[in-house]
Amino acid sequence: MPADFSEYVNLKIFDKEPGDIYRDALEVARLALPEFSLRTGTPEDAIFQAISYISSLNIAAINRIPDRLMAGIVTLLGYSRQEAVFATVDATVTLNTYDGGAIPAGTVFTYKSSFEDEIIEIGFQTVEQLIIDEVDLEISQDFPSASTTLVCLQGGVIPPLVDDFLLEINSSGLPIQSCVTNSPNNFLNGINADTDEEYLSKSTTYLRSLTSAITTSSQVDSYLLTNYPDVISRVRTYDLTKNGLQEAKNITVNREIGINKVFLTNNVATVQTVDSHLYVVGDVVEIEVLNNSASTTFNGTHEIIATGDTTFSFNRTASNTASTTVTASAYTGIDATGHVAIFAYGLNDFLTSTQKSQILNDVRGKSVAGLTLKILDPTLVNFGITGTVIIDETYNNEEVQFIVERTLINYLNPTTFPFNTNRIRKNQLISLIASIPGVVYVEDLVLSRSGTGWLPQHGDDILFLNKGTLPIIAAEDIDLTFEIWDLE
Repeated sequence: MPADFSEYVNLKIFDKEPGDIYRDALEVARLALPEFSLRTGTPEDAIFQAISYISSLNIAAINRIPDRLMAGIVTLLGYSRQEAVFATVDATVTLNTYDGGAIPAGTVFTYKSSFEDEIIEIGFQTVEQLIIDEVDLEISQDFPSASTTLVCLQGGVIPPLVDDFLLEINSSGLPIQSCVTNSPNNFLNGINADTDEEYLSKSTTYLRSLTSAITTSSQVDSYLLTNYPDVISRVRTYDLTKNGLQEAKNITVNREIGINKVFLTNNVATVQTVDSHLYVVGDVVEIEVLNNSASTTFNGTHEIIATGDTTFSFNRTASNTASTTVTASAYTGIDATGHVAIFAYGLNDFLTSTQKSQILNDVRGKSVAGLTLKILDPTLVNFGITGTVIIDETYNNEEVQFIVERTLINYLNPTTFPFNTNRIRKNQLISLIASIPGVVYVEDLVLSRSGTGWLPQHGDDILFLNKGTLPIIAAEDIDLTFEIWDLE
């Protein structure tokens, strides 16, 4: 099958503007005829401008030739552009007859949602024939039903479907009473096709990987997304990071704070920090006391067993010491030379052990010698959102509430949330909600941590504890009060 050269990215190898061509043409004319003088508005000036414009069009056309060649060369060398992956959802189909029947492959059902004058329709279809057995009326009076997996008609990421949602039936002539998403519906979102920018980045990384070793974290990310599009949907690689074992727990985000006092009682050392710290129980910190006799007792790496707002404690077998003023610092998330941690997330689920092993062996073969690599699952953390949203009275209240909830769930999702962010920003969520049609403003919004995986909260934002963390939130975690804005 011949390579498809129709799609390409613009490399802009030689990009000369018409003004530059015009000035260069004047210089050439004056070299040939030094007394040459070109006046604005003359026929000669019009000719020079027209020639410059035509030359710029020729340059643009020439620039497009390498773009098509690049797409063909990359295809011949074994890299294919990421095509869109279709979302799937489990649903139960119920007939309107007790005699049972067969629902053919290709039967179409529609998810429909309206917002003001805009109607969102997303089609799903059965991919194989669904056989529904007849029902014995002596046993059950319910119409027969069966579960099947529906595949979206459009590729890419779509709004997630809620449980127990009634889908509309688009195929006619079938004895179907209803089609309702299951609870849980095992919804698996799709994957968007590569944009031109993504295709360029992945292609250049792929070409470099054919002749050189992977040396940077960004190269690892691009290499995995390029070579494992059917396995990996999200990846983030961290240099100087071990895999979080007890003896070197630097998988946590880097934190540093000053220390002003230390003391030890009954083999428990306590440290007082100069300000509120971000340490939690279980953190492994390195303490460095400068120019003080306390350095021999407190210096070193320790695991925190208790915390306060400006204090933390750890076990240390030594003689009791009174409170001592010191000049010191505490660190956690310490850099580990020669270690690389790769956080990879699959298609709406974690990677299997076999997949991790195969991918790790591949990356090791492409990386420079001496690096210790590890593939880890991202940490998924949950949190709650409460607040008050003011809605324009001319909009449908229920529809606005639904859109706000769906927007938050779609953004705060492992498949879409920015992987290079170390926190959930309150102002960013406020901006996201306020941009929805029908929302006048967000009166109040509070983010509350739930479970483990978070740093202590000292402000409006909530911060991730570990590197490679992604949020996940459900409808029941969102408790927003919607009030009508009365312009009068």
